[in-house]
Amino acid sequence: MTTVESELPDVPASPVPAESDEGASDDLGELVTPPPSFDEIETWWTGLSPATQDDLIAESPELIGNLDGIDFDLRDRVNRGLLDSTIATLEASLESGMGKAAAGSITQRLDMLREIDESLERPTGSPERRLISLDTTFPGKAAVAIGEIERADFISILVPGALLSVRAHMSEWTKVASDLYQSQEAWQTTFSDPRSVATVSWIGYQTPDVTNAVSLDLAEQGAEMLAGFVNGLKALRADHEPYISVFAHSYGATATTLALSRGTMTIDALAMIGSPGGDVSNVSQLGIAGDKVWVGEAPWDPIVNTAFFGVDPSAPSFGAHRMNVSGSSDPVTGAVLTASVGHDWYLEPGTESLRNLALIGIDRGEFVTDGSDDDQLKTLALLDR
Repeated sequence: MTTVESELPDVPASPVPAESDEGASDDLGELVTPPPSFDEIETWWTGLSPATQDDLIAESPELIGNLDGIDFDLRDRVNRGLLDSTIATLEASLESGMGKAAAGSITQRLDMLREIDESLERPTGSPERRLISLDTTFPGKAAVAIGEIERADFISILVPGALLSVRAHMSEWTKVASDLYQSQEAWQTTFSDPRSVATVSWIGYQTPDVTNAVSLDLAEQGAEMLAGFVNGLKALRADHEPYISVFAHSYGATATTLALSRGTMTIDALAMIGSPGGDVSNVSQLGIAGDKVWVGEAPWDPIVNTAFFGVDPSAPSFGAHRMNVSGSSDPVTGAVLTASVGHDWYLEPGTESLRNLALIGIDRGEFVTDGSDDDQLKTLALLDR
């Protein structure tokens, strides 16, 4: 078999015929781009014998662990195995001795992989975490699912912006996903709603740094990768499609709107926080039913209102709902909600911002506070209307 190198997003362009396993290994190495039909991926994979599946996993874990359209339990198992083996190999290389430059490169990559490993640590009593996407090549890519993503009724995906890397922030980003999960679970209890939730900590594209943050090149890559993930999720959940929300911060909002405006993916709700703008002038161009699009902007955030990459999504003409992030008293629970200030404080526990995101993700937009006098009326009495 021709080994498929670990350079995501290379994936098979079309499925190996399911009627026969013979030749499957040879064909897989040749089928790398462009992106495939996710329904076909699922059909192809399930049509292979267990022995052939095992062979492909052993030969190309980088590919199988990232193929959108393959079962998440399997991807988690493959990716964790690849993560552990890569860490062990790199640690052994360091111990064997090498030049300073080579050692520095390996250490940098090890730091990244250990950060991913740390993001998988499961606090006592918390839901399971699964590594559903992994690229071990620096600067890396990863996605961690919290909760039963293959069965959840509501799935919220966190998309990061500039300066948020796998190496430095994967564990922190996954904690945010965990905080969001806990908040949504609490709201479901408040509403006596038995439907389940799951969240995804997604750093599935290379986010920009100070050297390339003014370019849309990485936003284009992010749009492609996010669309692939969402479409693969929908293919796996075709019999019980979940309500999918994307919460996009900063440059991640630009990448997300690129995918939506081009029709390469569809979602049920979108919230943009700290957005520098995008390529659409109105929410109607995003293809989200019911215009379930929200925008949050914090005081002293230097990025908002710049419209650096196009139209400012907070402009009245854009048509998005306002999501207040300035702090208030929760009209449902009475809890004191803290304010978000600056560009990086939208996702802290106890903020009005995170509270509102949690509600958007479970399709309770009517309870989202917008800073108006009507907020005091957004109590549980709304459920009786």
